[in-house]
Amino acid sequence: MTEGVNVERAAASRAFLDAILRFEAALSKIGAALSAPPSPEEAEYMGALESLEDATPLLRRQHAFNTAIVKEIRHQRALQGAIVELLQCQTLLIEFLRMIKPYVDTRDFADVLRAISDENLKRSDALLARDRRRELQLTDIEAELAAIRTRLDELQRTLAS
Repeated sequence: MTEGVNVERAAASRAFLDAILRFEAALSKIGAALSAPPSPEEAEYMGALESLEDATPLLRRQHAFNTAIVKEIRHQRALQGAIVELLQCQTLLIEFLRMIKPYVDTRDFADVLRAISDENLKRSDALLARDRRRELQLTDIEAELAAIRTRLDELQRTLAS
């Protein structure tokens, strides 16, 4: 009977260690992706938006629009920073779990880790869905901006003639 329990504990311990390694790898990938500096394309886009924000606007609505876009992008970068902080805390939690593992029943520990992992997956899915909605909103905003620019060009041509 004790041999069966030992085999079961060894299997649970292996499963726990595998889960920890997968969790650490996922945290590492997410952390690297979120903490990466903006790509040259993103930096150029931000620079262009910031220059639009400071430009002398012909229309108050256009200036408000430009300001809102710049604030939204800054807000997104701040959220990314907060997520990186969260990932660092989770990494510290993993280190703590490794330290206390010898003192805890491995089967219970694996269940706790699975619950944490499931919760993180739910959060990640929610963040991805929110980011997708933001992308769609930005696409709509870019289309509206193009329409505003077209109307502005028409007005300028009308005023010039």
